[in-house]
Amino acid sequence: MKLMLMAASTLAALCMASAPADSQSVPERSSPQRNLPYAAVHNPQFIAPSEATFLHAEDRVIGVVSGTVAKAYPAAILSQHGLVEDESPSGPIAITW
Repeated sequence: MKLMLMAASTLAALCMASAPADSQSVPERSSPQRNLPYAAVHNPQFIAPSEATFLHAEDRVIGVVSGTVAKAYPAAILSQHGLVEDESPSGPIAITW
């Protein structure tokens, strides 16, 4: 699995573009999601934003900024794995969706 590593300003723009305009634009689920076997990701690899051609403007990401390091964790990848264990300049972090 590859995630994105980018400048903080790019991450902010991507997150703003990915957020829904209003809460009504998020579709409601008609039935509960079935339990899926998740496999956590440990120490993920990151790619440059220009290489993330699998992402679109409407895709959601969880962004983490620590000092000069900014990372984006696409929600679609997180929903398949449940948990990403990564490192930040401040220490270990866990990202979940």
